[in-house]
Amino acid sequence: MKRILFVVSMLMVGLLNAQSKKEQIEILNKRVDSLNQVVSSERKINQDKSTKISELTNTITNLESSIKSLNSDLSKLSSELQQSKTESATKSQDLAKLQTLLKTKTDSLTLVHSELEKLKPAPKTTVTTTTNQVTQTGPYKSVKIGTQVWMTKNLDVSVFRNGDTIPEAKTDEEWREAGENQQPAWCYSANDPKNGQKYGKLYNWYAVNDSRGLAPTGWHIPSDVEWTILEDYLGDDADKKLKSTSGWNNWEEDITCSSCKNWNAEYRRKTACHVCKDTRVSGRKTISGNGTNESGFSGLPGGYRGSGGPFYGIGYYGYWCAGCGYWWSSTEDGTLYAWDRNLVYDGGDVLRYGGNKGSGFSVRCLRD
Repeated sequence: MKRILFVVSMLMVGLLNAQSKKEQIEILNKRVDSLNQVVSSERKINQDKSTKISELTNTITNLESSIKSLNSDLSKLSSELQQSKTESATKSQDLAKLQTLLKTKTDSLTLVHSELEKLKPAPKTTVTTTTNQVTQTGPYKSVKIGTQVWMTKNLDVSVFRNGDTIPEAKTDEEWREAGENQQPAWCYSANDPKNGQKYGKLYNWYAVNDSRGLAPTGWHIPSDVEWTILEDYLGDDADKKLKSTSGWNNWEEDITCSSCKNWNAEYRRKTACHVCKDTRVSGRKTISGNGTNESGFSGLPGGYRGSGGPFYGIGYYGYWCAGCGYWWSSTEDGTLYAWDRNLVYDGGDVLRYGGNKGSGFSVRCLRD
């Protein structure tokens, strides 16, 4: 009988191990699918950029040819007018038209050159830090975390990539109406411009998803999959590795009474623990909410703005989340929500939620 029980138990262990391996394989397959999506997305972005550069180069060539031809026509017409004793009204009008057309073509050439420059890699300078290597790309500092390059500060722009102004919503009513009408909007945390210097701006998801482009040239808003890649790379204690080394609230927790190891004996004698009087707690200890910033991400508790207008959780004051940071992803979670990531002062994980699209969260950009 014992032998049969032993064989059965071994079979059960084998089945559990097989099930465990199957689950591991399924998890790995999901991660491979996620990575394939990112690779496919990056490949498409690079192809689009190459196509755009080729189109702009061809446009420049055509414009330069047109300008050269117009200059030749202008020179010829000016020479004819100078040789003629009596100026012809018709030739004068033709000259004016050519001059106007030449200015238009020249202005167009300047704009196309500007667009082409935006697509070229910006010059880089390096700054050494105590964590990862921070790189200055144009006006933005960035850090490489695994295979990704992230900005080290939250986005702080008030115009879209094409130069159009993003409306600022100061009052609760303005913020609420922007969300209800699915219109882009931004604000400072607690409507205080001083907070913008530290935490950047808060944006609703309609600004994130606007076709005019919220992220600067060369950057984009990370997708839900790209946030997951960051978390997987950092592994255990990812939240601490993403948090800055200062700026987060402290929190408290109970100290377990060390004398309670003899509590059972005292209880049998109907005597309360001489230290904690049977509460199992001998005091409180303060724990820092700050992180190690091992990643160089430098996440700060900028709080967030609810879809109805109120602010929560910024710095050392706020509602239930007394110190938290929320960041948008570019991925929708149904009609009313989009995926986000958040860090809290007393949390142990990077949290993933579906935030209301009318809410105001920070934005952290990822290099194309």
